[in-house]
Amino acid sequence: MSVLKGIKSFVQQVAEAIAAVIDFEVAIIDRNLEVVAGTGNYKEEVGNVYGENSITGQYCKGTLKITLINNPAKEEACSKCDRKNICNFEGGLVCPIIANGEVIGSLCIFAYNDRQKENLQKNQLQLEMFVTKVATLISHTVTEKEMNEKISFMAKQFSVVMNSVHEGMIALDIQGNITHFNHSAEILLKCKAKNLVGESILQIFPHFNFVSYLTGDEKKIDKELVCQIENQNLKFVASITSIRNKDGTAGAVISFRSKEEIYALANKFIEEERFTFSHIQGVDPQIIDIKEKMKRVSPTDSTILIRGESGTGKELFARAIHNASLRRNRPFVAINCGAIPENLLESELFGYEEGAFTGAKKGGKIGKFESANKGTILLDEIGDMPHHLQVKLLRVIEERRIERVGGVEAIPVDVRIIAATHQNLEEMISKGKFRSDLFYRLNVIPFHIPPMRERKEDINLFARFFMEKFAKKLGKNLIGCTKQAEEILLNYPWPGNVRELENAIEYAVNLETSNLIDYKNLPSRIFENRDQVVEDDEHPTISELEKRAIVKAIKKFGNTTEGKEQAAKTLGISLTTVYRRLKELKTEDLA
Repeated sequence: MSVLKGIKSFVQQVAEAIAAVIDFEVAIIDRNLEVVAGTGNYKEEVGNVYGENSITGQYCKGTLKITLINNPAKEEACSKCDRKNICNFEGGLVCPIIANGEVIGSLCIFAYNDRQKENLQKNQLQLEMFVTKVATLISHTVTEKEMNEKISFMAKQFSVVMNSVHEGMIALDIQGNITHFNHSAEILLKCKAKNLVGESILQIFPHFNFVSYLTGDEKKIDKELVCQIENQNLKFVASITSIRNKDGTAGAVISFRSKEEIYALANKFIEEERFTFSHIQGVDPQIIDIKEKMKRVSPTDSTILIRGESGTGKELFARAIHNASLRRNRPFVAINCGAIPENLLESELFGYEEGAFTGAKKGGKIGKFESANKGTILLDEIGDMPHHLQVKLLRVIEERRIERVGGVEAIPVDVRIIAATHQNLEEMISKGKFRSDLFYRLNVIPFHIPPMRERKEDINLFARFFMEKFAKKLGKNLIGCTKQAEEILLNYPWPGNVRELENAIEYAVNLETSNLIDYKNLPSRIFENRDQVVEDDEHPTISELEKRAIVKAIKKFGNTTEGKEQAAKTLGISLTTVYRRLKELKTEDLA
């Protein structure tokens, strides 16, 4: 048995203590290349023995100095590995553990994402110092069993690394006294570390029963901690990890974030990822019928094409379909085919291999299709997809395989496709701008979302919904709109649809000083419309209405880049749409 396996419990505690302080995966490997202790992926590897030809074996076998693994993808051992396409190993530090002049193993910290790799490169010297001293601690423990003093010493040497993490971090000794206090903790608790190091943790969290925790059996607990600061009770969500030796707990590390921040992240996740049909407002019979039909087809894997003008909420309907499907617990990935430059769209959709083009990321990058595997992909503004990519997309739909840019391997993908567009695809097909075979592949189950002007029953419903939303946000007491304002809202054509209506109500709520929104506080383009009546025999098209609104906005804000951006923002449409419509206009139209 190796000497490290003889103190297996201790080195596992050391690995966990290191991982509690820094954001890396930790492995402790003996001279026989057996994993003795580890965290994260390496916890499952404990007991496994690496081959000498593996990248881990090459760096750990008999090394006498600390080594940085910076570009593992270029290593010969990595290139021959059968897991190279699924492994996300980014780099690490390997430090020898030397006792009595002999290498008895290695202490390794590994980066498995871009953030960890950046932290590794940024804090390399501090990390090298830290792992060197921890390795020294382990070697001393083999002969002297001096764990407690060395862990405390190591914590004091590691302030730079602790201060690089976003969470608040507090290290405690066996008595519950603070031994280390990072910069994030100072910000969250609004205090200085120099005033608290050496003080009891009860000075900060008076209701935290640290003694009870020390005598418990759990190595890690998650709980809410409350701190009173400036007559306010600040609530935090904390993870408390113990540092233990053979005699029991020797201290602990507390990492924490504000409860408000956690809730905000959770609410954002729920809002974005769990949007359902119940969130879609509308009493118009057309919308009710669309929602019912979408609910029926959601559990299938059939391809869906959602059509409708900009601002009608096509992506929201797509999210609702996904969250009502059997893939609801898998990824929903959306990509706007009209918002990404043509030369980048292919790599965004299908990913690329390392070296595929100048500036390509080392190790390559997966695309949206691979990211959506087992889930749903929304191809928004599919009508703007370049013709040569339409061919590749058609092949992906038929074969359910993708090839990365610069790659030769066909990668299977299991995704449900939802496409969306505001364009007339049939007209584009007749002009040779869109492939008919791709259209028929996408148009399996079509839906058309009606524009706002065709949903008169929903206009005031949405107006009230947005009014209550922004009134609450701005702390105003609004109970509705004046009769004249309601009539103006009903008669306006809404070329920007729901998005434009939301922007108009937000504008009005900001300006209104009474408890009713008056028409004079609506954007001028809307209340000035009250005297404009479209003749019955004119029958303008949807496209024409959109063009008119854009021309009016450009005349108001100017035909500059800033003017176009302001026009897009005011109308609640994308800048891409503004540029596309302007291309279709004659010079005299803007005169």
